[in-house]
Amino acid sequence: MSAETFALELQSALTRAEVADAYLGSVKDVIDASAVGLYQLDQQSQRVLDVRVHSAADFLDEYERYGRDDDPVLEHVLTTGTAIDSSRLPGSQWLASGARHALGVGGFGHSLEAPVVTSGCLFGTINFARAVTSRPFSRDDVATAESIAKHLGRAVERAVRYEMADQRSRALEHTIERLSQPVIITDWDGRVVFQNRAAIDSCHLSEDLDGRLNIADSLSRAILDATNTFTTEGKRVQTQSIRTAAGKQLVVKTYRLADATRASATMLYERTTQASSARALPRWEVLTQREQQIVELVSEGLTTREIAERAFISDNTVKQHLKRIYAKIDVSTRAELIQLTWASSNSRTLQPGGLD
Repeated sequence: MSAETFALELQSALTRAEVADAYLGSVKDVIDASAVGLYQLDQQSQRVLDVRVHSAADFLDEYERYGRDDDPVLEHVLTTGTAIDSSRLPGSQWLASGARHALGVGGFGHSLEAPVVTSGCLFGTINFARAVTSRPFSRDDVATAESIAKHLGRAVERAVRYEMADQRSRALEHTIERLSQPVIITDWDGRVVFQNRAAIDSCHLSEDLDGRLNIADSLSRAILDATNTFTTEGKRVQTQSIRTAAGKQLVVKTYRLADATRASATMLYERTTQASSARALPRWEVLTQREQQIVELVSEGLTTREIAERAFISDNTVKQHLKRIYAKIDVSTRAELIQLTWASSNSRTLQPGGLD
């Protein structure tokens, strides 16, 4: 197996565990060694955090007990940041070292190590050992170990980024899943990326075998229409009213997510009739004209900054208005305020635009 083939196999691994498995499973085809190890070290204390070894002999306990603190090969790697093998140490450093005696328990007499660096910091070391009766490692072996360590460092960096992204994605998915509000995430090609349990239970989206929305469904049409508006007109929020096949009246609020994601998030609100919602509706006249203006802008899906710019006031003033609005009409979140605003659209129209 060539070094290039080894590097390609290494880069196909996604997680750190997969990187370690790919490395240990194929590195012996690049460097001839009787034992191969991969150590992850704490960047500050250089304490061992994890160790993976392929070896037929059991010598790790001895090495950790008295070999690690007296290992001139490791000391060189940590001090200079470069690879070295035991045959290139000056004088009798290696023969008299605790590491040499520890490896001897397993029948090894030659050691080669190289540093693994990720994002400019020491991640750990790769370690190779040969039997006492084998030839020492060559200069070519040392150069190859340097190259392997660089490939491994890049693979670990990529795996860490993947794991962090996956962790954030799972946390976000878990959070959205727990919402009682139906939430649907779709890409700009019309495919459903994610829908929480509330959406699955209440919406029954129609999809084809490729996961694309079925335009015959009114909710799917609304989401697709919003996506088309985002891509052609540059809008960031679109609100629509629809009636489902089951007769439900829904307000469909679709938000354009960051352009890099090429996706949209849709939230659904069931529109209540005037008769059923009359008691739940706030008395809008308790709000000042400025507060009514803020309510209207909130119902359009604008952010605090956007509301401030539209109303020619500061972000903090918008927040203070919202606190007073929440207290006056007995809501605690923007979502509740939006629901009440939409629910009241059939019974009373706000009169925004005036100033205090």
